[in-house]
Amino acid sequence: MLTTSLSKQHHLAVPLPRSCDTFVFVGATCQETSGTLFGKNSDRPSDENHEVIRIPSCVHYDKGNSVECTFISIPQAQETLDCILSKPCWMWGCEMGANSFGVVGGNEAVSTLLADELLSPDDGSPTKRLLGMDLLRLSLERGKSSKHALDICIELLEEYGQGGPCCKEDSDWTYENSFLFADAKEAYVLETAGISHWAWERINAGEYRNISNGISIRSNWGALSKDIQSICKENGWWDGTAKFDWKRAVGAGGRAHSSLEACGREASGKVHLETLAAKSKTLQSPPNARWYVEQMALILRDEDSGICFRDLTGFCSTGSQISWLPKSSDVDDHSHFFTAASDPILAKYKRFTFADTIRSDEDDHGSNELWNIWRSIALQKLRLTGDTLDMLASIENDALAELDIQRKNTQNKSLSFAGTVRKEIDLLQKK
Repeated sequence: MLTTSLSKQHHLAVPLPRSCDTFVFVGATCQETSGTLFGKNSDRPSDENHEVIRIPSCVHYDKGNSVECTFISIPQAQETLDCILSKPCWMWGCEMGANSFGVVGGNEAVSTLLADELLSPDDGSPTKRLLGMDLLRLSLERGKSSKHALDICIELLEEYGQGGPCCKEDSDWTYENSFLFADAKEAYVLETAGISHWAWERINAGEYRNISNGISIRSNWGALSKDIQSICKENGWWDGTAKFDWKRAVGAGGRAHSSLEACGREASGKVHLETLAAKSKTLQSPPNARWYVEQMALILRDEDSGICFRDLTGFCSTGSQISWLPKSSDVDDHSHFFTAASDPILAKYKRFTFADTIRSDEDDHGSNELWNIWRSIALQKLRLTGDTLDMLASIENDALAELDIQRKNTQNKSLSFAGTVRKEIDLLQKK
């Protein structure tokens, strides 16, 4: 994630991250049915444990209940949904995840000219509100469609605001957020500025989109927060007559320059999605779901562009998720793949579905143990044997094979997500 350009330089205690990317391709044509392809790498401090937990659905009968987020408490919803979340262990919120209604989401850090709103006027420290990761988890726990999740995120943003320390080891590091919510039919990008300003853009069937730590919505917004245009006009960031360009206004103060166009990882990610969409149309027959997931895995493992980031002391890809949401299918057939480890190049994607048995509240599926094993391997710079690498590859291959429609309704019961995590742990402990 990318930190904001704050006038107070407290955040420099943590090295600047160079990566965090989220992708979606809505209505991807497939042999079985069209679907939505989603992917995200979470880039955080390399020594920050990342876990994959399941939060069972719950009806909260007491209307006075509250939910303890990372820094503040807010009223609990009457109903919360079954969720799978990939998150830093220390915080309540999540970097990415999915719910049992077929909604997926991820968040990224962004920086705007309103970033100083996040700081206390007294000492310049971040004021504790809802973290962007809290907003994402709340939206996934409550949203029954991507639009519903978007609306919930906006409502909470406007009521409670965003902000607070975004790193356990540095209480002064903070940032604004962007989000990508998707379901099998459509997706939405939501970008924020300051405490509670926002803009959103819809992604329709047949379209694709990526976000990469920067403001990206231009004049194609679907809606804006109430006062943002007047604020931008008062500050001289918008003339009040031209079509309102969200990025040019809150990101560049109304100035037109080359950085308004996609560059760096954002540009690379856009090319990846363009290539994927074009390739899917040139194959002799429509690709299957497995092909799409494999293509997203290649994108998330692209180290040359910085989409996959590996660093022992700075920031690295501490977690990774790929989701395939078929349009005409039961939600139990939605597939979510997580590395549950800090290196998506070596660690393998393991499949989760909501058909998995719920073992306990906030079950981490062994992901903390696996994350620490991979971290130890990286710190010791251990080289895995060819046999070990082959066996690891078979774990991912078996997970991907579950997508093959021919294997449905067979008597060969696949391992649960927790079972696959345990299989990878056992393999690495025997290396």
